[in-house]
Amino acid sequence: MFKFNFSSDNQDKTEDTIDDTNNKTCPPEADGKEIEISNIYLQNIQKYRDNCSPTTVVRNFHLVDVKHVEELITSESNGEFESLKAAFQMNSDIISGKYEGGMKIWECTFDLLDYFEKNSVQFDGLNVLDLGCGSGLLGMYALSKGALSVHFQDYNAEVLSLCTIPNVIFNNPDLKDRAKFFAGDWGSLLHKLDKYDIILTSETIYNPENYGKLIRIFEETLKKSGLIYVAAKHFYFGVGGNLYEFEKLIRQNERWTTSVCFCSSEGVNREILKISQSAT
Repeated sequence: MFKFNFSSDNQDKTEDTIDDTNNKTCPPEADGKEIEISNIYLQNIQKYRDNCSPTTVVRNFHLVDVKHVEELITSESNGEFESLKAAFQMNSDIISGKYEGGMKIWECTFDLLDYFEKNSVQFDGLNVLDLGCGSGLLGMYALSKGALSVHFQDYNAEVLSLCTIPNVIFNNPDLKDRAKFFAGDWGSLLHKLDKYDIILTSETIYNPENYGKLIRIFEETLKKSGLIYVAAKHFYFGVGGNLYEFEKLIRQNERWTTSVCFCSSEGVNREILKISQSAT
């Protein structure tokens, strides 16, 4: 069942069953592009403020209220936001090749935030990629901890324009110059992204068909001394995502070293996988 979890830090402790029956093959690529924050701000920010109030507070970050976003896009009649409209109408977390779940805060995002806080993970002066960013919580956390730059990526430009960019601006307008936003399929973004010290990604391994693209992003954009944090459930029913199979695929290349830095059996089994490049 489609459910947004913006109203509370407490997430439902149930397995995510992703209804993706419309497309069991590798989805088509959405063209990669940078979304300019200045244009989005000038065109839409007042409308967001008018229609997305009150904002919701999650881990001290103010986020646009998804209920108001839904009201906003369903009232549009000019053909905008069709992917999001379809997701709302179908009560679907995922519509393969059209909408990839960016309006939902997935449970493992909070595992990463908790891990960073408890272990004093350093972001100061680093370049960070929030991959599959959705609301942008992970990237905003990195910015709040002194990251030199954060690049936010989501499959859907609509998610960035209606959710991620307003969230970044609402929380600290002074940090917007340290943020960039990229929309599109991972396969179409390889030559648009930079090199990063840290790559953060939460619950992006639900579709095995995309593992190759995800790993290629790692290969092309991680600095030699960089770290990747992958937060995920053990299994994703519906499309067959499997953390063990993903890690096995990573380990096939001796370039990578992996370790489990967090594991929880409370509710749904979840882990955080830390990936780095081997010394040799």
